[in-house]
Amino acid sequence: MKNFKLLFIALLGFGLSLNAQTKKATNTLLWEISGNGLKKPSYLFGTYHLISAKFADTMQVLQEKLESVDAVVGEIVMDSSTQTKMAPFLIMKDTTLDSLFTKAEFKEVEDYFKTKQPGFELKQMNKFKPAMISIMMVLFESPDMLNGISEGIDDSFQKYAKKNGKSLYGLETAEYQGALLFDSDLQKQKKALLKSIREADKSKQKMEELKADYIAQDIDKLTDFFKIEDEETKEFMTELLKNRNKRWLDQLPALMQNQSLFIAVGAGHLVGAEGLIKGLQLQGYILQPVATN
Repeated sequence: MKNFKLLFIALLGFGLSLNAQTKKATNTLLWEISGNGLKKPSYLFGTYHLISAKFADTMQVLQEKLESVDAVVGEIVMDSSTQTKMAPFLIMKDTTLDSLFTKAEFKEVEDYFKTKQPGFELKQMNKFKPAMISIMMVLFESPDMLNGISEGIDDSFQKYAKKNGKSLYGLETAEYQGALLFDSDLQKQKKALLKSIREADKSKQKMEELKADYIAQDIDKLTDFFKIEDEETKEFMTELLKNRNKRWLDQLPALMQNQSLFIAVGAGHLVGAEGLIKGLQLQGYILQPVATN
């Protein structure tokens, strides 16, 4: 489950079935940022990179706040060049999947995908790194996103900014994200992929639980999920969440000083002792939950 957890967080960064009267005031993905000399409030929203933009459409308050700001901020600026910038990080230069894996392991991975898409041939993906194949596992569980039927929530905010003449900023580059997700040791990537394949049923259940927690905007459960658990995952989680949060916290004050922002980043970056909510509070800002249900 550890390898799946890392993968799913990486894709972060989740019908509302709960009764709003039973929910805590802090059970929301939308937070207002004020104080500390800000002329206008900004807003921080936690996204789930594989959920449809329709989720945001269910929240009128969120749409009102998005309309009110001067600029939108995302993890990266997504445009026509993003795929080109990421592509070099996905490809293996000196080997292929059928060389990296034994015949039995290669067949094991291929057989998994054949259960999702009959006729699938792993050879077609032979130059891709195992980490990319791991991400495909998650995408195959979200067919609407995989096939482009649904627009992703992060992308929808950025398209809104462009359409409505709002400024658009990225907190990091596509190249940085590509290196973070795909430049680790290939043997470790292989081991993680095989473990995810062998625990696919448990992984799918965990994925469904996490998505339900996100849709319910259950901050406590999301906080628990994103906690670093052991030495095996600590290094990657530290870079994925803690270190990136620090860099973002260095950038956000200057961006917010003279304009109102709608900051949309993976929900895992909001929560916990080293999350953006706590980090902005420590800088002197006032963070107030905004009810969206």
